[in-house]
Amino acid sequence: MAYRCAPVNEFVIRRVSPALEAGSLATSVRDGLARLRPHLLDFIKLNELPPRQALTLAEWSRPAVLSQLQATYAEHIYQKHPDQPHESKPLMSLWAQWYLGLMVPPLLLALLMNKKAMSLCPEHIHVEFHETGRAACFWMDVVADYPLTQQSDIGRVEALISEAMMPVVAALEATGEINGKLIWSNTGYLINWCLGEMKPLLGEARVNALRQFLFYGKQLSDGRDNPLWRTVVPRDGQLVRRTCCQRYRLPGVQQCGDCTLK
Repeated sequence: MAYRCAPVNEFVIRRVSPALEAGSLATSVRDGLARLRPHLLDFIKLNELPPRQALTLAEWSRPAVLSQLQATYAEHIYQKHPDQPHESKPLMSLWAQWYLGLMVPPLLLALLMNKKAMSLCPEHIHVEFHETGRAACFWMDVVADYPLTQQSDIGRVEALISEAMMPVVAALEATGEINGKLIWSNTGYLINWCLGEMKPLLGEARVNALRQFLFYGKQLSDGRDNPLWRTVVPRDGQLVRRTCCQRYRLPGVQQCGDCTLK
């Protein structure tokens, strides 16, 4: 019966190794975030069991679910102004800023600071929503992405755009309540800020190369339009947001400190 041992052991190894590798990668990413930007771990959980109410993109983007989330968020924003008409565009703009503002920074840091890359497919990401209807915490199933691991900084950030961000923007734009360009404008500002914060970690050359690609290149490497092109523009020696995010139109929400309308 000894001849059966090798195939059985190989089967066990094949079954166990991916789980062990995922655990090791999750630990590496978690340790890196804890060392470099520990506050990010407040809203991204790696290889932890998500709560039952957490939803994947495919689940929360269903019209009935997204509509309820938006209604809950609108009720929160306008609760002290019940007679004021609801404005859908700034509501969804701010809702998207919460979603992408919590999801993008830890993923960007993980992609640029770890040798191994993890899969960014939406099915690996569950979102826990706050009682007010906006995103509160992301629960990530860590799965190694071998092709992405071989990519450069630019290739990895392209994957972040294509796999993690584009489906979110498309889902929100499909509601007809907002133009995706506004969401991308907000997100370009976010990514530019993140890169500025990461300059001591990455070095000026890497940051400049990423900014050149992200904000000055019209196309992605696959020929599609780059949605972040000119979302920030040079002014007085700095890259600044190109358009207003519209949040000031909501009651109780102040203008950004560098609002384009000032």
